[in-house]
Amino acid sequence: MPLVRLLAALLAAVLLSGCGGAGPVTQAGDGRLEITLDDFLIRPQNARARRGELTVVVTNAGRLGHNFRLRGGGRDPLEVPTLLPGDSDTASARLPPGSYRMLCTVANHEQLGMTGRLVVR
Repeated sequence: MPLVRLLAALLAAVLLSGCGGAGPVTQAGDGRLEITLDDFLIRPQNARARRGELTVVVTNAGRLGHNFRLRGGGRDPLEVPTLLPGDSDTASARLPPGSYRMLCTVANHEQLGMTGRLVVR
């Protein structure tokens, strides 16, 4: 029976490791942040940028169509329309300090884990 408990604990740890916890933080360099959309994952999941103009380069590395939204303060200050697999697009916005949610709003992709966080200081 201890082996079953060990395997269950290991499985739980593996499943929880992909739940968008406080992972590594990527710093946007020179007002530019590169985002990769994969099937149900946004990379990086945690990013930081300086206030002011931010240019986001979004690439869809998945097998499905994905879009990108930056949501904060009750609005979406930055949006990239749905990209087909292999496509890229760029968008820019002037962002005040705050915490923003990165997400894909296609179908149920947000519920499947396509989220992240951007902190602007």
